[in-house]
Parts: sequence; C-alpha cells; structure tokens
Amino acid sequence: MFLYFSYLSSDGYTLNCSLHSESLEIHLDTLNSFVAFGYGLIEAYLIDEEGRRTDLPIEVFDGRPIGPHLRELQEQYQLVLSF
Repeated sequence: MFLYFSYLSSDGYTLNCSLHSESLEIHLDTLNSFVAFGYGLIEAYLIDEEGRRTDLPIEVFDGRPIGPHLRELQEQYQLVLSF
C-alpha cells in the first residue's frame, strides 16, 4: 500500500511525499511523526494494491503514535473472535 501526503514546510512551502509499506501502522505513525515535528498536513491518502484510494482525515493526526492503540485494538478483536 502507498501513502501519499502533502505538508507545509517550516519555510511555508508545500512538499509532497510518498511511502510504500504493507503496514497501516507505519503509514499512520509516519503522519503523526510529521505533525509531532511541527509540520502541518495538507492532504493524505492511501492507494491499495487494487488501486483504490482512501482519503485520510488529516485533522485526526495529533503527533502521538498510534501503533500501541492499533495493537491493543487488534488484541481485543482477536479475543472477541476466540469466543
């Protein structure tokens, strides 16, 4: 899956980036890292292997890592499925 995003540099320029990873966690943590370093996200979206685009709501990225929350959610989901 590919992550494409634009952010505002400290100089006021709009910069575009892309990243490939199979992990949604890596993509989301990347966006949170940019916010944590003070960059303003302008746009972010994912493109999956079938070419489908998923726009991400940039207002939810607050600079805090999301990985631990995703792992906890995954553990709870697997627990529910085991019943």
